[in-house]
Amino acid sequence: MNRWIAAFPKRYEQDVRVVKACLPFAWTRLSPGSIEMRLEQERIQIPTRLYLLEVDSERIKQLTSTQQTMLFCLYTRHHDGHIRERYLRQLLKTNQQDEWILVYILELASEYVRDIVDIIVPVIEQWNLEVKRRFVSNDPAYMKRIEDRMISYWNAYYRSSGERRSEADYPGFRIIESLREDASVEEV
Repeated sequence: MNRWIAAFPKRYEQDVRVVKACLPFAWTRLSPGSIEMRLEQERIQIPTRLYLLEVDSERIKQLTSTQQTMLFCLYTRHHDGHIRERYLRQLLKTNQQDEWILVYILELASEYVRDIVDIIVPVIEQWNLEVKRRFVSNDPAYMKRIEDRMISYWNAYYRSSGERRSEADYPGFRIIESLREDASVEEV
């Protein structure tokens, strides 16, 4: 249970317990390791990947708004990219803009599925400015990791022969620029 609790700020521990209890137990597992960052004056560790079946939609409706958001965040770490995208879309419908939600969205943005990154760009550009500023300043090393991953995936999968980063239209770079500009920092 501790790894599930560590995936969100401590103040949500009881909500995490409720969300964990609604997950299908037949095949629920976290991948080894986690992604750690500083958030809201504490360290959180989100799962690298989840291996589990989906929760019945009727069961999701029984959760509170916060619990549903947490569930959607967790499923953005699912091993199946189609499921990650589906739950990202659900997450975005909540219109919540907390820092802990931003972590899950940025992790998706730093992965190789361009269709998902395309969905995220306008969301980040419209995200609450103060939340983005706090988020970027909380953990510069984490932000550097996100940017490095975006560059690496762009280079491996989307870079045209001879194209320089400054010439690229890769959507991940728009996300980084939005974070930089809105956080008023030189380098993320």
